[in-house]
Amino acid sequence: MYPVGHVVNMGLSKKDLTVDDDGIIIDNSLVSLNIPFSEIEDAILVDGASFNLGHVVSGEKTDRRYIGKYVNSAFGIYTMYSYADVDRYIVVTYGGGKTLVFNMPTASATETTAQKMGAVAE
Repeated sequence: MYPVGHVVNMGLSKKDLTVDDDGIIIDNSLVSLNIPFSEIEDAILVDGASFNLGHVVSGEKTDRRYIGKYVNSAFGIYTMYSYADVDRYIVVTYGGGKTLVFNMPTASATETTAQKMGAVAE
């Protein structure tokens, strides 16, 4: 896990996403989540080539970012918070089967975050 006090900022809208040693916090007008690490059931690092985004239920899908509630055949309705041009995702299952998919500003930062979270590669 992250060392005490370490914060990772995703920067889609400055300070929207924080991953620290307490958990994952997303505070955006389209998505608001606070997931303590104790509630995370599974975390997997996936390659964009094998990931089916699905379509937007509510939120937005632009050439820059994907944010909101999405639906696909793998997860049903899930929460997406990611950079559109980063081809790696961290898939987190929490709270009795809910799913969050997110990434960091670069593939490398996404991989580092996944590793520090203890995520396994797909």
